[in-house]
Amino acid sequence: MAVLDPSRAAEDIAHKAADFERQAKRFERLQARMSALAATESSSDGRIAVSVDSNGVPTDIVLAASTRGMDPTAVSAEIMSCLRRAQATLRTQVAETVNDTVGEDPAGAAIADQYAQRFPDVEAGDTASSAHVPPKLPAPVPPRPPMSAGLHAPWETSATPPPGRKPDRERVVTPDEPDEDDEYYNRKSWLV
Repeated sequence: MAVLDPSRAAEDIAHKAADFERQAKRFERLQARMSALAATESSSDGRIAVSVDSNGVPTDIVLAASTRGMDPTAVSAEIMSCLRRAQATLRTQVAETVNDTVGEDPAGAAIADQYAQRFPDVEAGDTASSAHVPPKLPAPVPPRPPMSAGLHAPWETSATPPPGRKPDRERVVTPDEPDEDDEYYNRKSWLV
C-alpha cells in the first residue's frame, strides 16, 4: 500500500483547478466568438441574399426589385439554396473558430460535429444557377359549369336568405334607454 504525500495531493488538485479554469476561459472566449458569427450567401445574379445567425437561423432575406417578375417557385428555390449555402458557410466558420480557440479539445470537436450534422455539405447541384424542379402540385379544380337558362340558385330568386344566414344581421340593435356610462362618454372622450 502506497502512502500518499498530502503536499503532493494538494499540488495536483491546484494544477487541476488551474487547468479547469484555463479551459473554462477558453470556452467563454469560444462562446463569445461563436455568438458573433454570421454568414450571408447570394444568388449568382445577386438578386437574392440570405443571412443566418450563429445558430443557422435566417436573420435577413433580401430580394432585389427584379425578383418581382420571377416565378414564385424559382424565388423560393433560390432562397432555400442561399439558406443552405449560408448554413454550410457558418458550419465552416464554427469549425475554424473552435479549432482556433480551443484546439483539439473533445468538447470543441463535439460542437463542430453538431454543426456538421445540422448543416451538411451543399450538394453539387445546389447552386444559385441550378434549375430546381418544383414538387408536383395537385391539378387545379375546374370551375363550376354555368347553370342552365332559367335555373338559378335558390337564394338568388327567393326573398329568404340561404340557410345558416341570419335575416337581420345588418340591423344594429341598441337599447331603448341609454346607459349612464353611454351618456357620460357621449359628452367626453375616454382618452382624456
